Amino acid sequence: MALKDLLISRLRPYWKMEAANVVFVPLCMIYLSAGQIGWTSIVAAIPMMIMLIIGAAYWRIKVQKLEEPARDVSPTMAIIAKVQQPMLILCINAVLAAAAAWLWPGQAVGLADKIVASTGAALAVLEYVNYYHRQLQHFDSKADFKRLLRGRGFRPSQMARDVRDFREGR
Repeated sequence: MALKDLLISRLRPYWKMEAANVVFVPLCMIYLSAGQIGWTSIVAAIPMMIMLIIGAAYWRIKVQKLEEPARDVSPTMAIIAKVQQPMLILCINAVLAAAAAWLWPGQAVGLADKIVASTGAALAVLEYVNYYHRQLQHFDSKADFKRLLRGRGFRPSQMARDVRDFREGR
């Protein structure tokens, strides 16, 4: 199998997994909290879900570009680049909502709501960093995992590099 085909087969499931998690993760949160969620959980879950949608769209166009090199992915990249700043604001709001759940009585429905809000906010921030800044995921590639173990840190994420290249017209 050619290197390109191996890469496609490795990347193809990413967008499907991210897209499925847009529904799966919130449903798990609702189930595990027995439906005891309030505004703080909703505010925290929204950016998490949007980041998963962005991830799904990004990996989908990466696979499409590998399969069809002439394919124009610039419309999707334009959206991904344009929403970076709004997503940062939404992620900050998610953290603030989770903090409000813990700090001010009456803001959360109960302990489950606080946990769901905190989990949603944490996942939103981690996805934001993982896509727009540094690759946090190192378990799916042996080379990435070895790089991390050697203490070479977190490299810029593929999407961060692609967004930069898109903005610079490359």
